Amino acid sequence: LTFNPAFTLLLAWPALGEVPGLRQTIGVAVVLFGAYVLDVEEARTGALAPLRVLVERPGTLLALIASALWGVTTVLEKLAIEHVTPPSGPLVALLGTALLVVLLTPGAFWSSKRTDASTSRGTWGGLRTHAGIFMVAALIAGVAPLFGFSAIAFGLVGYVTALFKLSAVLTILWAKLFLGEGNVRQRLLGAVVMVVGGILIAV
Repeated sequence: LTFNPAFTLLLAWPALGEVPGLRQTIGVAVVLFGAYVLDVEEARTGALAPLRVLVERPGTLLALIASALWGVTTVLEKLAIEHVTPPSGPLVALLGTALLVVLLTPGAFWSSKRTDASTSRGTWGGLRTHAGIFMVAALIAGVAPLFGFSAIAFGLVGYVTALFKLSAVLTILWAKLFLGEGNVRQRLLGAVVMVVGGILIAV
């Protein structure tokens, strides 16, 4: 899903009339390149390994299709925001989240029925043990879409979706601070490239 901002940028032009500027387009390309470099660094593979995967693994085509669909989704979300009176990113976020819950709930119950009783008790027991962390995570997951959809409402979706990719940089920092995960130096190059791209988009 690294390349979905590129699909969004291209689709937003005819669908929303959002014409990208040269500097911002370069910024989007730099962010995507940084994400690519970050993937290579984390996998500890050669620079061309992800490209070889595109040819060697048929499943990668499905990933590209999913990336394109995600790009379409963001454009449709912007259209939905514009057709709400008055335009409201948080309202569309609420409706989208509610629809997502409706679609995912049957699958969640179905998968829980397939697990044995001991596994189910272990899952709920783990949630009770870490109830505080779970509540914080749920709160963040609930608040984040409000900011995200507001950004989509006020900005060009191609730029916004590219800036969303900077979450990978923050994930590296949070993983280091809260989980003690290392390899920060190995991921530094990709992170720096992504930040530079973000600056080109935002400035």
